[in-house]
Amino acid sequence: MTKERLIEKKIYLERRKAQKRNKRESAAKGVFPRMNIFVFTSLIIFLKKKGFISKEYINKSIIVPRHFSFENNSDDSITFFKIILSSYLLSDDSILIDFSDCEYIDIPNAMFLDIIIKELNFIKYSYNLKFYNCVKKGIRYKESKYTKTNKCLYVFKLIKEVKEANKGEGFLYLGLKKGWAKRTSYKENNKGAICKEVRGFINSSLRESNAVLNATGENIIDKLLSEIFNNAEDHSIHNEWYVNGVSYKEIVNGEPIIELNLGILNLGFSISEGFFQTKEKNKEMIEDTERWYVKHHELMKKNNNICFAKEDLYTLYCLQEGISRLKYEDESRGRGTMNFLRAFITLGAFGKKNPQYKPHLNIISGRTIINCDNERGPYKKNKSFFLSLNHENDISILPDQKYLKHIYQYFPGTFLEVKIYLNKTYFKEVLPQ
Repeated sequence: MTKERLIEKKIYLERRKAQKRNKRESAAKGVFPRMNIFVFTSLIIFLKKKGFISKEYINKSIIVPRHFSFENNSDDSITFFKIILSSYLLSDDSILIDFSDCEYIDIPNAMFLDIIIKELNFIKYSYNLKFYNCVKKGIRYKESKYTKTNKCLYVFKLIKEVKEANKGEGFLYLGLKKGWAKRTSYKENNKGAICKEVRGFINSSLRESNAVLNATGENIIDKLLSEIFNNAEDHSIHNEWYVNGVSYKEIVNGEPIIELNLGILNLGFSISEGFFQTKEKNKEMIEDTERWYVKHHELMKKNNNICFAKEDLYTLYCLQEGISRLKYEDESRGRGTMNFLRAFITLGAFGKKNPQYKPHLNIISGRTIINCDNERGPYKKNKSFFLSLNHENDISILPDQKYLKHIYQYFPGTFLEVKIYLNKTYFKEVLPQ
């Protein structure tokens, strides 16, 4: 055998050995559920600590609630996320997320699902990168029999197409944006960039009806977003906070109607929990809010049909102008959320002329849900703005139970949801000039 032939044979032998070494087999049963904590993301670790991952929630087929909405079906929605996380992380089986009977999805739910799916896929990638035997389990989706649900699934890239779509319809997708809770110069710049992207998304949504924000309007939106993102930073224990948005365009009687959805999420303590954490440093403010609570408590004792938990009422108190858990650090704190609510209720005031397009601003925090619209929105009294959630517009009177709700499943953080409808014939009446 020639020298060249021996060299060639040796090369082929080495190649076969390499192929054999690189042929990765599937991980053995039980490996993935016992996986090393170092491949968990910080978000998954946080949710595990909050009770979102447990064997009792494991299920191969995961049925999405008919109303997949934190606003209207929060307890079932939170349970759904516990099932996804537990089923994927604590079993070896692939999972099926079944949207068949899901009639509608609110953007915060779709946004949180998107975050969870990205985290789980990253964990699988990290595991396969670190260990020899790879995990091949996956996540599949079954589309809904409702077109609007499928539109949302398509936007978030969970299904490949929507079979039924009317002429002239469309959507704009902001895409998931992450900010950081810990402040450095770089991360402050990141927040500024997110403000710019969200403002551009809002402007692009307006443009679909032949209107845009002028320079004054852009500055106002930037300031409002910056204030609300500051709140997200301040209340976040998890290192990141999140923003996403979708706007849908529909043609109604030959005229475009834009449904603008925006979600802002931080994970950590709830609004009321954060307030009570600083009660020793905010004694004067605690006294003011305590006076409101004493009045409300007396009214509840007289009316057995109305009952609010203390954390629900204090979540409402914390939204009032001038009330802030960080007031002791900065006297100017306590206006950001109120300013944000006022601005977007105004921008969505098309709902006053057409109740079918009523705006919604929802706050989901801990075990409390606050619903705000142009019937129960902010109002001015004695040079300050209040949100009492009653038709009397009086903070000393109990709020309507329709607008302040208690839930049993705990959400570990705060979700701010905006849904407003925009119409070209109404823009010039409400946009800042």
